[in-house]
Amino acid sequence: MAEAVGALGHIGLGKESAWGTGVPPSVFYPATEDINQELTRLRIEEPHASVSPLPSEAGRFTIQGGLRAIPGYTDAVGHLLLAFFGQVSTSGTAAPYTHVFDVLNGAVAGDHARPPYSVQVTKGSKTRRFVGGQLNQLRLNQPADDYLKLDAEFIFKDFADGLTAATPAIPTDPVFGFRDLVVKKGGVALPVRVESVEITLGNNLEAVNAVGSDRIAAVAQGAVTGEAQITVEFDDAAIYNDFVGDVAGDYEFVWTKGSKSFSLRFYRGVIASHSDPLQAVGRLTAVFTVSAEHDPTSGKHIEATLVNDTASY
Repeated sequence: MAEAVGALGHIGLGKESAWGTGVPPSVFYPATEDINQELTRLRIEEPHASVSPLPSEAGRFTIQGGLRAIPGYTDAVGHLLLAFFGQVSTSGTAAPYTHVFDVLNGAVAGDHARPPYSVQVTKGSKTRRFVGGQLNQLRLNQPADDYLKLDAEFIFKDFADGLTAATPAIPTDPVFGFRDLVVKKGGVALPVRVESVEITLGNNLEAVNAVGSDRIAAVAQGAVTGEAQITVEFDDAAIYNDFVGDVAGDYEFVWTKGSKSFSLRFYRGVIASHSDPLQAVGRLTAVFTVSAEHDPTSGKHIEATLVNDTASY
């Protein structure tokens, strides 16, 4: 029996050809997971001459949850971007390749919204594969003095047990970090020192039920949202003035590591909130939140560009 040691566990992703038809992992991430299986109970709650609950039956079965603190590998991160955005355009005949991920305005197919992925988790002697994964939310966290970390929230169609554990191959490509980041507005670096960035991208997916089954029948697409919370040293009033003046801007978050880069762009970003309290005798910081909107001029919303050595996703 395998040892039940967390350090020996591993998590892998595999891109499916058909929604819900599981595949072995093609990429592995050092991460944690909290994917939950929930089974509702069908109960009769009306008075029945007793304080004891009547016998119940199993109801709908749902699976959702996430992968936590995935390192922002320069190449392996592309699978998460495709799973969220839904489409990618790749150019280049040799490395480095340029991959542009754009929001798919609709769904991939009638019964699923985004490219489906299997997530396979091995812990101890148990290997479980969650299939039909739809990426509902992608969070990017870039604190000071650390790597870029991503959290991925999925909705799954089903799962399979009794599988043989895969042989993990942890990515060897570099990881984007704090020193690699520049935050731009209108193509120019912000005139303040950025201390941390947290970006939340949402697909707002909704599981669809159908009679005759206790599993979800489809996953419907919702409105795609993007929000960035940025902490800066407060020594410039320009950002606050944009907030009170309702001035929109083109915001871009760019990580560059040698010949590889990752940029996430809000073509029209509005400052939804701004906080700069006087709360200490030392250095002052401000936190402001930028929300992404459709830009009528470019006709675009949110876009990610990844330049690396991977030929395709």
